[in-house]
Amino acid sequence: MNDYFKNPMSTLPDLGKRFQTLRKAAGKTQIQIAEITGMRQEALSRFERGRGNDFSLGKMLRLLQALDMEMNFQPVTARPTLDSVLDERRAGGNIGPDAR
Repeated sequence: MNDYFKNPMSTLPDLGKRFQTLRKAAGKTQIQIAEITGMRQEALSRFERGRGNDFSLGKMLRLLQALDMEMNFQPVTARPTLDSVLDERRAGGNIGPDAR
């Protein structure tokens, strides 16, 4: 799996970039996706560039359907507490951000 897909999406630009990557991997152009979904190509372009501030969930679901994808909800991994990091450090485990 590509490391890009391991990174969480926390902003609309993140979502747009992820969709663009999926669209290109599927070998589809913005024009093709726009035709399938009934959207304007310009709106899709704005979304992929993180400028689609009025982008609805309905549009997102249509876009995913055009790529034969679905939305999947999963819990966010817990961030370590200061105490847990200090405990790992004392135990000789984690010695930096790349050790996780």
